[in-house]
Amino acid sequence: MGTRSLLALTALGLLMAIPAASQSRPATPDVGTGPNHRPGAPFRAKLSPPLAEGTVLVVHGHVRDAATGQAVAGAVLDAYQADAAGHYDMDGFEYRARLSTDEQGYFELETIVPSNYGPPPHIHMLVSAAGYRTTSTEMRFRDREHPSNDRNELTPALVERARGDKTWLEGTFDVVLRKPGA
Repeated sequence: MGTRSLLALTALGLLMAIPAASQSRPATPDVGTGPNHRPGAPFRAKLSPPLAEGTVLVVHGHVRDAATGQAVAGAVLDAYQADAAGHYDMDGFEYRARLSTDEQGYFELETIVPSNYGPPPHIHMLVSAAGYRTTSTEMRFRDREHPSNDRNELTPALVERARGDKTWLEGTFDVVLRKPGA
C-alpha cells in the first residue's frame, strides 16, 4: 500500500492500529543447551511417556520474528526435560520431542511439570527455523526453593484447569527469533 493510500485511509478514519503481531519485540534470551541435549528426538507433541507420574502440563505458544512480530511457520522446537525424579533420559527419548509450528507459528505440547533437581525447574527448548538464528532457551517454573528467578521473561504464569475429575496446569510460552546479523 502506498503512502497516498495510507494518508487517505487515515484521513477517512479507516486505518486501524497495526495489530500487536506486526510489531517488533526483543528476541528470546539464548541460555545455552546444557549437557543433557540429545539430537534426534522423535516428532510428537507429548514429551512425557504415557501415565507418567507428576502434574500434567500443557504448554502452548507462538514463534515470532523479532523485527516484525510476524509468525514463523515451520519452526522446529526440540524440547527436553528431566523426569519427576530429576533425571534426564540419556539412552532413549523419554521427556524429549521435536515439534513444528503451524502456519500461524503456533505450537502445543503436553508433558509433566519438571522436578526441582537443583536449578529452577525448567523445560529446554532448542528453536530453529530457516533464515533465523537458532535459540536455546528454557521455560522456567517457580517453586518453593525458587519463588522468583533471574529471567522472569522465561517464567510464564501457570493456570490450573479442570475437566471432570482431571486437572492440569496450562501455560503460554512464546519464542521470538532473530535473523542473522540482526
